[in-house]
Amino acid sequence: MSSASVRYWRGAWVVDISTRIDGKRKRSITTFGAGVKAKAAAQAYAAEVSQPGRLSRFFEQQTVTFRDLWERYAAHELIVASLGPATIADYKAIARFYLLPHLGGRRLSEIDAHVIMGLKAMLLTEPGVKARRSDKLLSPRTVAKILTLLGTVFRYGKRIRLMTDNPAADVKKPKATKRPVYILDPAEIARLRGALDVTHERILVELAITTGLRSGEIRGLCWDAIDLEGKRLFVEHQATRRRADDVTKTENAIRTVPLPAYVIPDLRRWKLACPLTARGLVFPGEADPATGERGPIEADKLLRNILRRALRKAGLPPLRFHDMRHLAGTLMSEAGIPPKRAQEILGHANVQTTLSIYTHAMRGRHDDSADKMAEIAGLTGLGNNWKEIEEVKPEESLVSAGAPARTRTGMAVNRRILSPLRLPIPPRGQATEV
Repeated sequence: MSSASVRYWRGAWVVDISTRIDGKRKRSITTFGAGVKAKAAAQAYAAEVSQPGRLSRFFEQQTVTFRDLWERYAAHELIVASLGPATIADYKAIARFYLLPHLGGRRLSEIDAHVIMGLKAMLLTEPGVKARRSDKLLSPRTVAKILTLLGTVFRYGKRIRLMTDNPAADVKKPKATKRPVYILDPAEIARLRGALDVTHERILVELAITTGLRSGEIRGLCWDAIDLEGKRLFVEHQATRRRADDVTKTENAIRTVPLPAYVIPDLRRWKLACPLTARGLVFPGEADPATGERGPIEADKLLRNILRRALRKAGLPPLRFHDMRHLAGTLMSEAGIPPKRAQEILGHANVQTTLSIYTHAMRGRHDDSADKMAEIAGLTGLGNNWKEIEEVKPEESLVSAGAPARTRTGMAVNRRILSPLRLPIPPRGQATEV
């Protein structure tokens, strides 16, 4: 049996809520203060809580923890039908590393904006969980991502009526600064190519530059997906950290990518020397000591042992592997490939993403658009009509009668654009001949 009564107790109006859950009586008293308005607020609150099924839900809100809420959210929302496998794994990792260790044992009724701001401050000032043996802090972008997921979980809690508000809604997320992308010029590309002294490593990096394949797409590339005669390859799978043969990032990532003719002979030779694997990987990793089988090359080794080592040897900045994809988009722009076709090759879901990559090329290129506009308008052959005029003397100044004259000093010649609209101002009462 449940009840919610309003009474005046110790100088204030209170709502006394009592119910039985699993044979045990539970009680809660909420104070609203003194006065007529406090009494009305208490009565409204009691009427709302007294609705069928609300009292038991009220006490559930007082006892359920954030860990309980997360488990319900993961069971109902983190499903492949609504999210991709990589996104689900990313969300679970954020909860495991950052949310549950700090909020898991707290009751939802105890979590407010101050608690979330404390979590935000901790995330911005303490090293990340993955920063092994270093003091590397989380980036503002990562902290914003954690807080965004936290807000999503709280909104789910409101939908299932475990929470009355979203305590993360009023917490401002740190502004993520966009990392500038360093685009290699032809001379730097040649230096990078010269630093890749292992044949298949050079082919791998050259494929990344000329095709724009993602890291997972190159790591999961198989020989049966390469058409050497037709000079093209088919992107149908990728290798991820969780699965050696995974689905592509999006449906748009399933595509056909042209290959440059110069790389075909190198691929033919590498196909004969490439270690055999069960899936026919083009760039297999090291053999497993126990089984001798080879999976895709690991993403960390691809970045550190191949790309970063070659960049360091060539005296170039330590780029990300994804920067090779930006370089490919820039080269497509320089080659005059239309943005829509570049979108198809790169596998972008939106052409705006492709255009944002194109800006790397357009910022560094001489912009002659203004010259072209002037040429179309017929202005380039006209020029401006400049004429040298003797310096204006005080008595010749164009001033009204009685006003002090103005002169320009230090100038032997005064250059002005002659215009029929700029006529001398006649004295008052005198007509002007045009």
